[in-house]
Amino acid sequence: MVIRQNADFPEGYTAVTELDGKFSEMKMDFGILKIRKGKSETFKEKKERAYLLMTGKIVFEWEGKKQEASRKDFFSESPYVLHVPEGVEVKITALEDSEIAIQKVKNTNIFESRLYTPEDCTSAEFGKGTLGETSTRIVRTVFDASTSPKSGMVMGEVINFPGKWSSYPPHAHAQPEIYHYRFYPKQGFGFSMLDDDAYVVKNGYTCTLDPDKVHSQASGPGYAMYYIWMIPHIPEQKWSRETTYFHKDHKWLLDSGARIWPEV
Repeated sequence: MVIRQNADFPEGYTAVTELDGKFSEMKMDFGILKIRKGKSETFKEKKERAYLLMTGKIVFEWEGKKQEASRKDFFSESPYVLHVPEGVEVKITALEDSEIAIQKVKNTNIFESRLYTPEDCTSAEFGKGTLGETSTRIVRTVFDASTSPKSGMVMGEVINFPGKWSSYPPHAHAQPEIYHYRFYPKQGFGFSMLDDDAYVVKNGYTCTLDPDKVHSQASGPGYAMYYIWMIPHIPEQKWSRETTYFHKDHKWLLDSGARIWPEV
């Protein structure tokens, strides 16, 4: 379903989904932290956490380490993300007004905390050279099972070009997933397709994708769409691109030589 929420989040932390509360079927906490220049926030809890800097300039402090991070534009710049296991204390100090997306899961595995820089994030152009360039998009992966095997979750970003599709062809997986959207310009809109239903998404909206729900996305012409994608691993199966399956009616679109009208 789509959670309709304006992107002007209030100062402090706003919970969008909760492990033990609203939208608990997503099996993860997700929320937005707005922090004003000169303010600090400290976090310590028995959950694995990832702090993704969307915009602003901050200082991360954890386990005796200290690192400055800044990001002006999430459409053209990859993120800084601090990823920590349960029990690690994290302090965030804002050097400018800043916005941070936070993902959390229950996971008792202990792994080495890591600050992912923009250079550490995998960024790839998907869909290029196929289907008349109608599904060309940029997919960024911050971490997944291959790069953080003890983690209980996956985090990344997608840049959906104006008037094009992403998360395409329509596909599904056994794990739930969350998409959080932003647009440029801000009055933009797009569509989230869940099985046979289409939902309008706007700046600040969040979409919850149930397990095995076939999904794909599109943005309105003239409007660039950005979204953070977050997946919790489940006991039966860790998420990977290999565990994703495509709708049988549309699987033929994966063929690099697929010909579409008006070529045909």
